[in-house]
Amino acid sequence: MKTSKTAIAVAMAGALTASACENMEETMGMLGAVAGAGLAYALVGDDNGAVLAAAMLAGAAAGGWLGSNFGRGLDEAERERVAQSTQQVLNQEVPTNSPLRSASAAYSSQAAAVAPTVNWTSPNNPDTVSGRTTLLQVSGDGGGGECRTVRQLVVVNGQEEQQDAQFCRSNPSAQWQMA
Repeated sequence: MKTSKTAIAVAMAGALTASACENMEETMGMLGAVAGAGLAYALVGDDNGAVLAAAMLAGAAAGGWLGSNFGRGLDEAERERVAQSTQQVLNQEVPTNSPLRSASAAYSSQAAAVAPTVNWTSPNNPDTVSGRTTLLQVSGDGGGGECRTVRQLVVVNGQEEQQDAQFCRSNPSAQWQMA
C-alpha cells in the first residue's frame, strides 16, 4: 500500500486540532478520531478515493466517540496515572526476537503472554477507578525508528473503556510521540 498525501494531511490536522483542545475529553475525542481515521485508511488503502473518504469519516466518528468517552470520566490525577502507565510500558525493553515484534502480534497469544502491562489505581477513587496499559505490538516506522501500539484500559464504576494508541520515536534516545 502506498502512502498518500491524504493520510499525511489527516494525521497533521489531527495533531494540530488535538493541541488546541481545552480539556481531556476533547483531546481524547480528537485523538480517537485521528486513530479511527488512520485505522480506516490502513484497512481500505488509497486506491479508491470515495471509499477511502467514507471509511475515514466513519473511522473518525467511531474513534472520536470512543476517545471522548475515555477522557470524560477521569480526573487529573487519574489521567496522569494513564499517562505514567503508558510511559512505563513504552520504555520497557523488548528483545529483538520477541513475538511482540511480529506483524500479527496484536492478535497473537504468544505476544500476549510476554506483553508488558502496567496496572494503576486512582489515588482519589481507589474503589471505583482503575486501569492498565498493555503493549500490543512493536514495529519499525520505515525510517529507522520504532513504533509501539499500546492498549489503555480504564474501569470507572465497573464500566470498561479501552483505546489503542500508537507511539513512535526516531531513535532510542528520542521521546515517544503519539503517531
